[in-house]
Formats: sequence, structure tokens, C-alpha cells
Amino acid sequence: VPCNFGVANLHDEFHGNVTMEFKDSTSMRACSLILSWNSEVFTYLFSDFRQGTVELKEFSKDVAVMFLESLYSGVVIVEKSHFRELYKISRVYKVKWMSEKCTEAFTQFCESSSHDYTDMVFLFNEAVYSKDTLKYGELMKIVVEEFSR
Repeated sequence: VPCNFGVANLHDEFHGNVTMEFKDSTSMRACSLILSWNSEVFTYLFSDFRQGTVELKEFSKDVAVMFLESLYSGVVIVEKSHFRELYKISRVYKVKWMSEKCTEAFTQFCESSSHDYTDMVFLFNEAVYSKDTLKYGELMKIVVEEFSR
């Protein structure tokens, strides 16, 4: 993992054996094998709980679809505009490779920061959110290290 299973196979009627439900009440079919390959949480939901539906309603539909597409393609593009949700969903579903890519992107955000007020507020807000809400302090370490230079 990550592997390219082909985004074209997402929402495939033949291989899609689970339903992913979104905030806007729409849904998409996905393959439990591909999702489980990327995430132990999905493995647990599908094998132990025999769930056929997963609600991704806590996340915007755009980010939820981006997350699923990334699980199928093995590629994730992390931008500031969706960083928090993408990082959160990757942590919630324990997609290690995606969490690592988000952390790498965050490091790049810090390193390329002009250290102006807007950049600093964004970086500190994301680091505090990660530490307080997700109980993951790595982003705070990155920010402190970058801004203490």
C-alpha cells in the first residue's frame, strides 16, 4: 500500500460490494477488499461487524470522495484548503500512508511559509486541532521546530 487499483473501478456496480454514504445523502459503491487493503479500520468494519454501509457524513462529500479515490489510486494531493478534513479522515480510518503524506505536506506548508500572520494562524490552528481533537501532537512539533529557527 499504496497501490493503483484504478479510480475507474470506484462506484463500479459489479465490484462495489459496500456502500459509502455522504453528508448530502448521496452514496457511492466501493470494494471492501480495496478499502481493507488500505485500512485496518475498514477490515474490522467489514470482517468483524459485517457492515455493508459506511457513513462518511462527518466529512464534506468532496473530501470523502477524494479520500476514496486516493485509496483506489494510491495517490493523494494535499492542499491547505482541505488539509484538516483529509488529515482527519486518514487518521480516523488509520490509513498510514495517507497520514504520512499529509504530515509531509504540512511540513512543506511550514517550510514554504512566509511567516506572515495568515500562514502562522493556519499552521498553528491545524497543529492545535490535531493535538487537541485527534490526540496527535506531531504537527505541533513540526510547527514549533519551524518557527523556533
